[in-house]
Amino acid sequence: MNDAKRYKEKNRKLAEWKRKLSLILEYSGKISTSSGLSDILKVITNETRDVILADRCTVFLLDKSKNELYSWIAHGLGRKKIRFPASTGLAGAAVTTGKIINVKDAYSDRRFNPEIDQKTGYYTKSILCVPMRNQPGQIIGVFQVLNKKDGFFTKQDEEMLRLLSSQASGIIENAMLYEEMKKSFKSFINTLAETVDARDPLTAGHSSRVCAYSLLIADRMGYSDKDRERLQYAALLHDLGKIGVKEAVLTKPGRLDLDESAHIQTHTSVTRKILERTYFQHGFRNIPIIASSHHENVDGTGYPQKLKGEEIPEISRIMAVADVFDALTYKRHYRNPMPMEKVLSILREETGRKFDPGCIDAFFSLDLCDVLRVMTEAEENGEKDSIGSGMSEFRGISLKDLHERLKKKEKDEAVKKFSKFYPVAGLKKRS
Repeated sequence: MNDAKRYKEKNRKLAEWKRKLSLILEYSGKISTSSGLSDILKVITNETRDVILADRCTVFLLDKSKNELYSWIAHGLGRKKIRFPASTGLAGAAVTTGKIINVKDAYSDRRFNPEIDQKTGYYTKSILCVPMRNQPGQIIGVFQVLNKKDGFFTKQDEEMLRLLSSQASGIIENAMLYEEMKKSFKSFINTLAETVDARDPLTAGHSSRVCAYSLLIADRMGYSDKDRERLQYAALLHDLGKIGVKEAVLTKPGRLDLDESAHIQTHTSVTRKILERTYFQHGFRNIPIIASSHHENVDGTGYPQKLKGEEIPEISRIMAVADVFDALTYKRHYRNPMPMEKVLSILREETGRKFDPGCIDAFFSLDLCDVLRVMTEAEENGEKDSIGSGMSEFRGISLKDLHERLKKKEKDEAVKKFSKFYPVAGLKKRS
């Protein structure tokens, strides 16, 4: 090689290292400012792919309790989870041996598992797997990159991927611990909500359904993951104050008198008092006011504070719609589930007085199939009621469409089929 060629090659390598160094610095900054395991993994896979010049990247995490590898984010698969035994495939071999595995031709290696290629139509050629270790040196996952864009993965790529994995491992492990804490917290809140609902057999599952309906509405309104999480906690806890309501009032077989109504209304204030004594991390500290405001009306006639319009947190306005819809479509001590036409008409009529117009519009845009799924997943005596395959017949029909069809004297096929499913089986048993 002459001097000119050597100089050109040297400059090419220098430019490549400068590119990688720049991307590494970018990578470090991005993963350190990301929050939530899914977001962190998304940043890591994208940045790693670009640094290594690979076609795809996946970060597999090790589930030690099940001895499985899994990933939430994988290029080409979106957010679909991959899970398989930790001894399977080349990623599994990296975990088992603790060594870097660099294969030029995946299909010529007997350890390669072609199952994902077969499912997706992708063709894996070259593959590089690097074990990811935490600070004590324990393997917590595997970095895997596929199909080097300009040939095969090199020793430099191995070192680079090892460096990237060591940079990411601490952040990933902390995020995993945080996710476990969130799971425990959510499990506790779910149990608490179920305990409150169980005081009255007719309201069993109410809080979880209000939560599910509220999340559907929030999705239509473009809520972020963080706002959805805030809504989820508030909705599950919205009736927590019923712990302080007398059982004789809560389960009275008939309409409440004025004193009893005033007593049961205190549950919103009790909810707030209990939750204000609970520590919520930053970003969730307004949950006490959100959870306790679902009986406020947009015209200021609600309770407990007679808040008006935008004084009421938007999440509370969403929950108000979900709460009333669930209450009207389930049996109560003083009435059976209302006809669906009447339920939807009440929600429309109360718009601007009790309900926020934007929340109502979002609610009426919901797909009937999704609404029925929430209705029919309520557990009764340990068994789930389901409308099974019949549910798919309502896909594409909104609650607005259903309301218009129900108001017509001549019922079309969809309405006739719907009348077989509402009230749902569990509601009929309670009637």
